[in-house]
Amino acid sequence: MSNLLGLEEKRPISGDHENQGPGPDPEWQIRAKRGANWFYWIAALSVINSAAFLSGANFHFLAGLGLTELVDAIVGESIKQGSPAAINAISVVFDLAAVISFALTGYFANKLFQTAFIIGIGAYVFDALIVLLIGDYLMVAFHAFALYGIIRGFLGCRELKAYEKANTVASTPPLPPAFA
Repeated sequence: MSNLLGLEEKRPISGDHENQGPGPDPEWQIRAKRGANWFYWIAALSVINSAAFLSGANFHFLAGLGLTELVDAIVGESIKQGSPAAINAISVVFDLAAVISFALTGYFANKLFQTAFIIGIGAYVFDALIVLLIGDYLMVAFHAFALYGIIRGFLGCRELKAYEKANTVASTPPLPPAFA
């Protein structure tokens, strides 16, 4: 169980690492990218969930956004109550906005912007609370699992940024003396 729970294990150092100078832990970059890629998965599965709703299928993926499913359900119930089917456009526009937002969050998180991680975590926590209020506990559990991966990605990103900042400050040459 190499690093499933975030516990670091001692790894033997291969010959490749002996020739490299001191640098950031490569695990930080891997962790940051994996965490950022969760946003892409969430966006893609939300698209599939929305397409399934529009086609009348009766399934959903647990990793999708609960907020889009809630809007889809409200629109679907409105249509059952006699509203015109054209209000499906509301659902499509809302779902596209949410999916594009998560995909952009994934893009900027992959560029190692900490703010993107923080905004994405906040949005997905909000989504998890909505799913909790709906009562889909299995989906809430999957949200918690995804949040764990995203938060680990954020922590990896934070470590990389701290390392870069420390090395930037350390490698900055001193200012020349001022002449009066």
